[in-house]
Amino acid sequence: MIEVEIKLPIHRRSAIEHGLIDLGFTPGDLIRESDSYFTSDFHDFMKTDEALRIRESENFTQVSSTTRLTYKGPKLDTVSMTRKELETTVGDSDICCQILYSLGYHKLSPVVKLRQYYHLDTITACVDQVEKLGAFLELEIIVETEAEREDALKKIEAILNDLDCSMAETTRYSYLFMLLKKNRTC
Repeated sequence: MIEVEIKLPIHRRSAIEHGLIDLGFTPGDLIRESDSYFTSDFHDFMKTDEALRIRESENFTQVSSTTRLTYKGPKLDTVSMTRKELETTVGDSDICCQILYSLGYHKLSPVVKLRQYYHLDTITACVDQVEKLGAFLELEIIVETEAEREDALKKIEAILNDLDCSMAETTRYSYLFMLLKKNRTC
C-alpha cells in the first residue's frame, strides 16, 4: 500500500474546512491521536527518512479507542509525503512499547493532535491541530501500485488549487521532525 499525501500549514482553518465541504467532502470522525515514535542506535529512522510509531487514537465521534503499530518507508518523490505504509492493530500499547524497548528501540518526542476527518470518494482530508505546532491540512489517497501514484498526486494538487492553495505552500516535514527542530531551537 502506498500513501500519497501532502501536508499544508494553515492559518485560515475555518476557511479550509468550509472549502472542503463546498468541494463535496463529508465531515467524518473527530479523533485525538497520540503518536509515540521510535528509533535505535542500530536503525536511525530519522536518518533513513522512515518512521516506526505506535498511535493511540481516541475517537470522540464513535466513543472508542484503538492502537496501531505503523511503519512508514522513505518518501517516494520530491514534492509530497508519499510513502509505503504498513500498519496493524495492536491490542495493548504498553506491551507493544515494552517489546520495542526490549529490542533496543527508544521513544522520541510524542506527537499529539486533534484531527477532524473529511471524506470524498477515495480522498481523505484531515484538519489537524497539533500540540506545540498549530493547524495543518493533510490530503491523502491510498493506492495499491506505484503506477497509480502520479494520478493520485494530481487529484490532490487539484483540490489544493480549489482551496486557493498550492503545492509550493506544502511541507515535506513530518510533525515529529518539526517538533524535534522546534525543541532544539527553544
